[in-house]
Amino acid sequence: MSISAVAREAGVSTSTVSRFLKGQLQLSAETEAKIRAAMEATGFAAPRSDVQHLALVVPELSNPYFAQLAQAVTDAAHHRDLEVSVVVSDGLEARERRIVAKCARSRGLGADAVVFVSMTGSGELLADVPDDYPFVALDERLGGDLAERRSFVGADNFEGAYQATTFLLSRGHRRIAHVAGPGHLDSARDRLRGYLRAVRDAGLEVDSRLVLEGTYTETFGAHALSQVLRLEDRPTAVFAASDIVAVGIAAAAPMHGIRIPEDLSLIGFDGIEQGSWVTPRLSTVVQPLDELARRALDLVAAAAGGAGPTAHRLPMELRIAESVAGTPASAG
Repeated sequence: MSISAVAREAGVSTSTVSRFLKGQLQLSAETEAKIRAAMEATGFAAPRSDVQHLALVVPELSNPYFAQLAQAVTDAAHHRDLEVSVVVSDGLEARERRIVAKCARSRGLGADAVVFVSMTGSGELLADVPDDYPFVALDERLGGDLAERRSFVGADNFEGAYQATTFLLSRGHRRIAHVAGPGHLDSARDRLRGYLRAVRDAGLEVDSRLVLEGTYTETFGAHALSQVLRLEDRPTAVFAASDIVAVGIAAAAPMHGIRIPEDLSLIGFDGIEQGSWVTPRLSTVVQPLDELARRALDLVAAAAGGAGPTAHRLPMELRIAESVAGTPASAG
């Protein structure tokens, strides 16, 4: 079957399908779903690119978010008959640069392309990567001029944080702490901006004491909880910039005599499976992992075909569970 047959089935132009398959066009979720359904209905398979073996570089696998993202990319790649090597950078800039340079130099590690998830946000690692080597930044946008020449796909962290904070405000919370991620990361800064905008849009003043910045770890979550509980005017809710941090908060709460959500409402960020295992189940902002993985591979194929760089931010979904309750004032 041809691209034109897919276009007729989906009710869009041939140009739209062609540019979408090359990773040159960002579509609405509805239109993209129509095209993918049409491809399946007509039996159309996108032309196979020169990329046969992909290197996926992640900071760590101990954080469930990165493990689940790696699984999503691996599943999507296998669906396209691509081999994947998962390489762990330990979140160290020197190691990130060394890994990427090795992949790009004479197709080191046997990789024809790199999908890169950073924990440093540094685009300097691209200094050793040839312009024609397919490289896509996933999840975390890299900084610097070199990164502007490479494609990126990630979630809309600002909007996701805005949704989470606005929901807590709608339940009557006025003292909301934000346990933020590392300030050098673009994603963490966007989540902080979303929190701040929601607070200000509600006509409230921002209390800097309610914002704590740290690593995406359970340990930091437990530490942050002890800090906010020492405040004279305690918060009634916490928006954590990572689910693993929120899990640390939930685990430490009983040691402080805090009940979730009766004494403290809690929303995380990422949508990891472990959030459903804690009691009470964690409310969270869900990353579209499967769609992020598919879009990253589309961009790899586009880059291999000589397409220019594009940037995509995908919408997130707020999933409310038992870890959020309204304030007594809101119930009245």
